Amino acid sequence: MSDHLTPGHRLLLEFVDLPQLIEGVPGDADLINAGLNSGDLIRLALALEERTGTPLDDDELGALHTLDGINQVLVSREAAELTDAETTPAAATASGEAR
Repeated sequence: MSDHLTPGHRLLLEFVDLPQLIEGVPGDADLINAGLNSGDLIRLALALEERTGTPLDDDELGALHTLDGINQVLVSREAAELTDAETTPAAATASGEAR
């Protein structure tokens, strides 16, 4: 496997039947036109929901048809997780800000 693959490539490779289809696909290419099937994308969406513990919204689901879109969803989910962690009372208590 190549080191140049994005997080979206790596995640999608867990769910495709023919991984060789993904390595050469440009980020903005439509994945269905590149040879993926709808089942691969459904498995990806379900895995993202399971890993983050929240359902994907309509915009996120719509973005999953390209690798750039998958990467965008991953980045926004990571940012949301960081924001949530910073605003929880446990994080504030641990830093001594809340009593």
